[in-house]
Amino acid sequence: MKYLRRYNEQLTSIYDKSWENLLPDTLIVIKDGGSHSFTKGNIMLHSDMVQITYDTTGGEVWGQPDTLEIDIYFVKNGHIELNVDITYGDLVASEFKAKQPNTIDVIQYTSYHSKFDPSNTVFAFDDDSLKKFIDFLNRFGFTFTIDDFKFLDKNDGYSPE
Repeated sequence: MKYLRRYNEQLTSIYDKSWENLLPDTLIVIKDGGSHSFTKGNIMLHSDMVQITYDTTGGEVWGQPDTLEIDIYFVKNGHIELNVDITYGDLVASEFKAKQPNTIDVIQYTSYHSKFDPSNTVFAFDDDSLKKFIDFLNRFGFTFTIDDFKFLDKNDGYSPE
């Protein structure tokens, strides 16, 4: 019985629905020369991942996606690793791994200098949204800073290798 209890305690520490209150209520995306606001929508908890959707704030904008989705896959190899996909409408805007101790591996990147998006336009979060998103990820035991997420900021400071 004690093993079942420990298993349940560990499971609820990550998948306890109350952590959704730690998510930013709104995120502002900078794309195609403008900024677009998204409000927290549906949060779906799965066995090894979480899907977080954000919906357009203030109604539809012609030519812009209605949703922003963040998928977080949890991998446990003696430490927590987060595989994060950010989808802007149908565009996989960013994919990265957050590994302990405080390492970010960028897998896909669709902003300046991107091999996936040769348009050389920006996809970014505004400064406040990026800080809130990083604060949320840090709740999983990381200590990331904005410098670790240059690939999601509005400046041309990230150069993929």
